[in-house]
Amino acid sequence: MSYGGDFVPSGETDDTPESPKLFGLSLTPTVNGVLVVLVGLVGAYLLFSNLVQPALQRNQELSQDIAAKEAQRQNLDKFKKQIADARVRLKDAEQLRADVLSLFASEKSVDTLLLDVNERVQSVNAGITDPDKRATLSKFDLDAEASGAVTDGSLGVQVDNRLERRVYQVEIKASYPQTQSIIRNIERLQPLLVISNFKTDLDSSTQEALFDDQGRLLPGQPAARITTGFQLAALVPIAQEPVVPAFDVPAAGVPTGTAPAAVPAATP
Repeated sequence: MSYGGDFVPSGETDDTPESPKLFGLSLTPTVNGVLVVLVGLVGAYLLFSNLVQPALQRNQELSQDIAAKEAQRQNLDKFKKQIADARVRLKDAEQLRADVLSLFASEKSVDTLLLDVNERVQSVNAGITDPDKRATLSKFDLDAEASGAVTDGSLGVQVDNRLERRVYQVEIKASYPQTQSIIRNIERLQPLLVISNFKTDLDSSTQEALFDDQGRLLPGQPAARITTGFQLAALVPIAQEPVVPAFDVPAAGVPTGTAPAAVPAATP
């Protein structure tokens, strides 16, 4: 049976279902779409906040840490080069110090100084058998009052309290040529020696002149003997305990640009 128009008899219903409702809101397809978009946005925000953002922050922290480690490595390389250069300079300075110290007297050379000087005196007596013509070392005494550390600046203020004088009063009896040869040989000794207060006295008893019958000087005149006295000072280095700065390699936690601390280290 068919009906025309919009009239529906009682007892008959429309087949179109009603939309579900939530909190009084009908969940139509449009509303459902909006809700899905909102849920997606909220989910994306939560995903970004809980997973992506911490990962980005961690990545940034790692990048900063890598940059700091790289800067520290460069600083370590720089400090290592400085240490290597300092060791080279220290080695050169030690060699120079050893060369300079070798010029001065040592305890061993001072102990044998009397024997060394007497050997120079006896060297001019080669072939001379007459005792009156032989050169002699008549005095070699330590002058304790004049000896001691150099503090008067006479050798330069740089060596004050770094050198010690060992002063000896020396006296030689010989002819003038013999005396000249002895002094030159003493100057050639390896230790650095200082000769001062040089004084000579002529022995008048040996001052003779031989003439022939006509009043002319005969060849081979006897050499006059002179007594020569002087101070002989041996310069001995005073033991020093120098302190040389050493580098500390910065630890991993040291900030970039922090200078390394210096600690004392005794030189050999």
